[in-house]
Amino acid sequence: MKHLAAALLLGALLASGVAIAQEATYVFPYEGFRYTQREGETVLTQTNLAQNGAFIASLGTTQDAVLASYVASGIVMEVFPQEGGQVAVSVADAGAFSQVRGIDRLSEEELQEFAAQFADSGLYESCEIVQTTPLCVRLTSSATAASTPVYTLRYATLHLGKLYLLSETLVGRAPGEEDDALIERVLSGMQLLRNAAEPTPSPTATPAPTPTPSPEPTPGIAQTLSAEGDLTVEGVPAYTNSAALTLSGKAEPSQQVSARVGDRSLGRVRAAEDGTFSLDVTLPESGDLTLTVSAGEAERSFAVCYELPFAHLTVTEPTETTFTGTNVFVRGVTEPNATVYVTGKGTSTNVQANREGNFSVRLFIYDAETLTFTLRAHLRGYQDTEANVTLTRELTEREGIALFREQMISLDYDDFAADPERYADKKFIFRGRIAAFADYDGEPCALVLTDNVSSGVWRDPIWVVLSAGDEWAVDDVVTFYLEGEGVTLPADGEYVGRDESVEAPVARAMYTANNR
Repeated sequence: MKHLAAALLLGALLASGVAIAQEATYVFPYEGFRYTQREGETVLTQTNLAQNGAFIASLGTTQDAVLASYVASGIVMEVFPQEGGQVAVSVADAGAFSQVRGIDRLSEEELQEFAAQFADSGLYESCEIVQTTPLCVRLTSSATAASTPVYTLRYATLHLGKLYLLSETLVGRAPGEEDDALIERVLSGMQLLRNAAEPTPSPTATPAPTPTPSPEPTPGIAQTLSAEGDLTVEGVPAYTNSAALTLSGKAEPSQQVSARVGDRSLGRVRAAEDGTFSLDVTLPESGDLTLTVSAGEAERSFAVCYELPFAHLTVTEPTETTFTGTNVFVRGVTEPNATVYVTGKGTSTNVQANREGNFSVRLFIYDAETLTFTLRAHLRGYQDTEANVTLTRELTEREGIALFREQMISLDYDDFAADPERYADKKFIFRGRIAAFADYDGEPCALVLTDNVSSGVWRDPIWVVLSAGDEWAVDDVVTFYLEGEGVTLPADGEYVGRDESVEAPVARAMYTANNR
């Protein structure tokens, strides 16, 4: 793809992370503005410091120090004119004015309230409204550092509920007319966008956890609760997660020996001629039990804690949690013949594991979304064990285009160009010829001419944000399935038969189709 060459032909690299000597446009969609760099200016942003290492070193600082300062102060960019000076642009929440779309929408009373919050803060020595475009509040303050006076000149304005501050710091002298001119020059190079983009995080698949196996019990020796007569009993654990016990000991020769929990008999056996005995019993329930062994008048009672073991449950498939199609098989291993219950959005089912403990269940996800399903292994004699599986269904291109067509609107270019914000997030189709490439906030972007009049001249430009994997070239004719971004960017007039650049609406390509 000829992105770089085309960007140089445009004479503007639409990225928030590259500073070049010639005029360039920096787009800050999340902060709601863009800045057009003039010849002789150096622009630093949080993402282009590495490309300006030599310039930063000439300032006597480091890239790490600059980045830390930017992050701490909310600085989006700094502008350094060749003739001297340094203007920082920072963006913050507008607080009480967070619902304001623009400073020009404030009434005179509200504008005075906006200025008053600075005047009342006690941080500034002067505060006045200046008739810039947009309107700004001009603020000055001073301090002393190592016996040297340090002055700050700051312009503040409002847009989309954000507070924009343009600041210049002056050492050893008070602000003059040239400083106001410098800030106003930077302000004039800024264009406030009609809306600010909101970052959309990609869903992250959550791997299925592997249950922690139950620890092997430490039987210990059961506490004797009571003892009467001549009877010895062994093999009674203080703690067990197995219901089966083998009791042994010695009673009177040929005496009948019995065991019980409460009133429930667990079994009996007759002692041998030497009095020894061995009796296999099964504990009737889990919990803290009293096990009593009797032989004639002799009796021993013991405190036994019996806990059911947790059923083993391990999910082995799918190894990739993102899939296409409407269904996917989830497989795993549990206790032999256990029942695995599965619940989740639109799902409530169960399957039985085979004699080896293997199980398989097919799950359906009908929309492009990320869902979490809970698997629960159940088997008599075990405690239930749960595991979660998070799966993400992605649409195939065919499915995506079909769904896109169901949701798209019919759109005229003139309506789109006149009010791009109105069509933010709306779905529509344009077919056009690629005229050039550039970058949009680090993403590939194509200038597409969407109308071929009878003379054969292409016109009606839009900027199309592409996926990184799209391999298109200049002059390719492509059908773009688009979602509006709600902003515009300048397009060089030479591509549309104009003497000057025009504002072209921006849209994001969800799918593309080759029409060559």
